[in-house]
Amino acid sequence: MRLAPAREASSQVLPDPIELLIKEARRKTRRRRLIMGEILLAVVVLAAVVAYGIGHIGNGARPTTATSPISSVATGATSPKDTITLSGDAVGSVRFGEAQSAAATSLVKLIGKSDGGMQKVNQGDCIISSALYWPNFAAYFYRGKFDGYQTGNYVTGKSEPTFNGVTPRGLRVDYTLAQAQKQYGSAFSTNGAQSGVYAAVTKTGTIRGYLSKEPNQAPATKVKLLTISAGSVGCPAMSPG
Repeated sequence: MRLAPAREASSQVLPDPIELLIKEARRKTRRRRLIMGEILLAVVVLAAVVAYGIGHIGNGARPTTATSPISSVATGATSPKDTITLSGDAVGSVRFGEAQSAAATSLVKLIGKSDGGMQKVNQGDCIISSALYWPNFAAYFYRGKFDGYQTGNYVTGKSEPTFNGVTPRGLRVDYTLAQAQKQYGSAFSTNGAQSGVYAAVTKTGTIRGYLSKEPNQAPATKVKLLTISAGSVGCPAMSPG
């Protein structure tokens, strides 16, 4: 008889609903794992970018040979136009200890408009409560007083114009360790801590900063000054010198 095929068709077993549910659950689980993996990867990448931005130290343009310390301008120094004198207790004529509002006004007149105005600083930053920022320069305040400054790419972690600042003896960001030692003599010292730091003792206070390398890892002519700072620039463990 020719009815056998019909019987075979009618005897086909339909998929088990429970098995379908299990398969669907497995698919959803795989999708969730894929999504979670993508989120985790994005978080890791973001954390790496943030860490790089915080920890990166860039080099400014190499300065020209100074014939007159105050008037010479480092190559590529475009911010600000006029050279700013960086002392052990002052930026130009604005001295540490001045009231925050008055000091901030004077600094803006001296340097130019800051980036975002006065900004509160995280309480975890020790003896800093607020700050003003410019390209490659920061002025720090504590309890309503001007308390410190720092210049150099270490401030923001990104490439910016070299800040047009110079110490009274002619020291600039990107000068070599050899140049700094010649300018300050016995008043200049270095340390291998924090990948290399320096300090120059002056009559008005100590000028200090970070080096491009630990001083014992390369000749003094190959080690550069990455920052110039004075006063309070953060927690002692995170500050140069």
